Amino acid sequence: PMRPLLASLSLLALLGGCSSLPSLDQLPSVAGEKVLGLVTPYRLEVVQGNVLTKELVARVKPGMPKAQVRDLLGSPLLTDVFHEARWDYVFTIRRQGAAPQQRLVVALFDGDRLKSLDVPDDLPTEKEFVASVNTFKPG
Repeated sequence: PMRPLLASLSLLALLGGCSSLPSLDQLPSVAGEKVLGLVTPYRLEVVQGNVLTKELVARVKPGMPKAQVRDLLGSPLLTDVFHEARWDYVFTIRRQGAAPQQRLVVALFDGDRLKSLDVPDDLPTEKEFVASVNTFKPG
């Protein structure tokens, strides 16, 4: 009768110690930081959407048909049944050792033809994009 009680108390004491550990939300957000000074956590690389660069966007001109825009920029990440005249090209990336990035390019159509392309000012060139996600440091 005494063993189950001791086992339960021991388990309770161990679990109580876990409450002082940081939760996953409180883990360090800067690459290279160590949790509890011991372990560097692995950060999953998340890439979503279409990588659009200044060179790709420069090839798209007003008046192009939807099919040609899709051929040049790829399929949009977001299309809405209620707003068929709008395509959203969203891009996000989170890589360990690199700053997170998020961009939105919006294509607006008039019927089957491109009316305008809303491009953010900070859209990178191909070289700038590669440099921003390259975490390899020659040694």
